[in-house]
Amino acid sequence: MEMTEGIYRHVDPGRVDRPSMDNHEETDTGSTSDSRENLVAPSPQPSGPWKRAAVCLGLLCALLLSAITLLSFKMMETKQLQTSDKEKLQMQSGYDNMTIEYKQLQITYNNLKTEKSQLQTSYSNLSREKLQLQSSYDSLNKEKSGLQTRNDRCTTEKSSLQTSCNNLNTEKSQLQDKFDTMAAEKDKLQKRMEITKYAVDVTLDPDTAENNLILSADGKQVRHVDSPQNLPDNPKRFDPIICVLGMQGFTSGRFYYEVEVSGKTAWTLGVARESINRKGSVSLGPSNGYWTIWLRNGDEYMAHADPSVVLSLKEKPERVGVFVDYGAGLVSFYDADRWNLMYSFQGVSFKEKIYQFFSPSPNYDGKNSSPLIIVTPISCPKSQLQDKFHTMAAERDKLQKRMEITQYAVDVTLDPDTAENNLILSADGKQVRHVETLQNFPDNPKRFDPVICVLGKQGFTSGRFYYEVEVSGKTEWDLGVARESINRKGSITLKPDNGYWTIMLTNGDEYKAIAGPSILLSLKEKPERVGVFVDYEAGLVSFYDADRWNLIYSFRGVSFKEKIFPFLYPSLNYGDKNSYPLIIITPISCPK
Repeated sequence: MEMTEGIYRHVDPGRVDRPSMDNHEETDTGSTSDSRENLVAPSPQPSGPWKRAAVCLGLLCALLLSAITLLSFKMMETKQLQTSDKEKLQMQSGYDNMTIEYKQLQITYNNLKTEKSQLQTSYSNLSREKLQLQSSYDSLNKEKSGLQTRNDRCTTEKSSLQTSCNNLNTEKSQLQDKFDTMAAEKDKLQKRMEITKYAVDVTLDPDTAENNLILSADGKQVRHVDSPQNLPDNPKRFDPIICVLGMQGFTSGRFYYEVEVSGKTAWTLGVARESINRKGSVSLGPSNGYWTIWLRNGDEYMAHADPSVVLSLKEKPERVGVFVDYGAGLVSFYDADRWNLMYSFQGVSFKEKIYQFFSPSPNYDGKNSSPLIIVTPISCPKSQLQDKFHTMAAERDKLQKRMEITQYAVDVTLDPDTAENNLILSADGKQVRHVETLQNFPDNPKRFDPVICVLGKQGFTSGRFYYEVEVSGKTEWDLGVARESINRKGSITLKPDNGYWTIMLTNGDEYKAIAGPSILLSLKEKPERVGVFVDYEAGLVSFYDADRWNLIYSFRGVSFKEKIFPFLYPSLNYGDKNSYPLIIITPISCPK
């Protein structure tokens, strides 16, 4: 070993010398330094054997010291090695732990890297989705704006149509009232005709007139005066009650007469039996042989029944009609102008001759000076009454038919894919007009070319439907329905055999049904709106003047075998003479 060699390199067997420790290095523990401090140079020894012994002893001590030093060093080295092995084990354990931690970190890193990649992918997907959603939002927002505009337009149109519906309901109500009134009037007039055919020519009997009554020369008028006439007395004459009878008496049958009472404030009219008391005080009543009504104080009407009955009249009659059915025991009074029944005595048992009875009542200071005037009733011709009634009935039938049909109204929108290139459609698809400039629409099998037509979007294969088109201001047009398989390219002939059921206007006032051959239509008035009604199963296509609800024309017995569509042809615009559009109007169906 180096340390051993270092100790012995200067030893000379032939001489005795002090061991040298110059080349021995200090240890970390400082034990060598302590050894040096303990080695003191020996005192001079005697020469000879003792000297050798001393040298050997010194040499032995040196060897012993070296061995001790070496042993100490080895122990320290062993201790250090033991310490190093322990640390090595600790370090190995730490390394293993770090290796495990490293692997875990590596796994975590890889997981984070994978998660990052996934997040980047998700972010990219979310970015694309955001762009798509933004695009969808913009599109929906634009669509919402368009729908809002359309909704506003529809709301306005609905309000307008609701007003039209309300007007129609009002018109219906008014027409129904008129019809009811007419029906009542018809009943009245029929009753009047039945009664007035029994009208008799009544002449007043001057021999029955009280002395203060003046009769006209023809015996048709009677009035009261203050001065007595000094007429010759006779059993027939009333005295002093101011009354007069008719000349002709009746013992059977029916008779009717009318008296004008206008301008008077008091009067009494009716019939009386022949045996009545004519002298002195007279009490008017059926038990005394009088069946009469009267007016007092200008507006108080009363029937002289037992007891008397106050009459409530809505209007003051100008003429009063008196009808008697002798056999039926009936005496009826009518407002002869309005033919309202005023009062009837029924169940009368006539047993003798009866006469017309008149009392003009006293003339109170000129307030009741007008005469009672017998008039000859003129019966209304039956044909005239029937014509008027039939007119009202026809109007009612039209309105009922209109309400039956408009309940099938549909919301028609024009199909831009079918519009010919010279047609312009409104944004809401409700209007179409012709222009001279081509629109360069993309061609497709559905588009008409070159005939300027357009179809509705919605087709029908069953049921009923109705739509209206405003045609005001136009000089030419075609309207109707067409089947789906019609020829849309090149020349087109509109007729049922080719799948078209239409009517047309040409030259401003010539209307035709294109029935093959065409039929010239005679219309009394020019329609502003045309209604088209289809009953698919019944094979019916009808056209109406939608304002007056007059039938224009009907195709009947049509055999529909496929889908049919609303058909519109605005015709050419001749120098702005036919520039107005055809406008689809959605009628609101009104409840019956």
